[in-house]
Amino acid sequence: MIGSIVGSWLAFSMARLFKRWAVEKFVSPKTMKKFDYLIGHEGVILSFLLFLIPGFPKDALCYILGLTPMHLRIFLIISTIGRIPGTLMATLQGAKAFEHQYKLFLILLGISALVILVFYIYHEEIHGWIKKLNEVRR
Repeated sequence: MIGSIVGSWLAFSMARLFKRWAVEKFVSPKTMKKFDYLIGHEGVILSFLLFLIPGFPKDALCYILGLTPMHLRIFLIISTIGRIPGTLMATLQGAKAFEHQYKLFLILLGISALVILVFYIYHEEIHGWIKKLNEVRR
């Protein structure tokens, strides 16, 4: 978690310091275009929801959020809390594998895979829903 927090902070800060030029070096134009509506808006709720989605490109999100008016403290809070569920699930899986509790490990792995699969299959719909939710809040 400490590594994730420090890495997120560095990506966010780099984007703040070097602006769009740096972000375009690390984030594809397709991803940038998809999240252009975040730039210019703080989008705290939307950003938090995106951090919760398993498999979502969180590094790219950190760079993009560095271009928004979001305060660093708010960013660190939502990025840290948003990563906890995924980190917890990965930790539990590792613990069960280490303890040779393979049945529980496979159950946890299956749950993780199912959640990722659902988000993968419906990612466009979820993205659209989150975008609409953000527009309604403005």
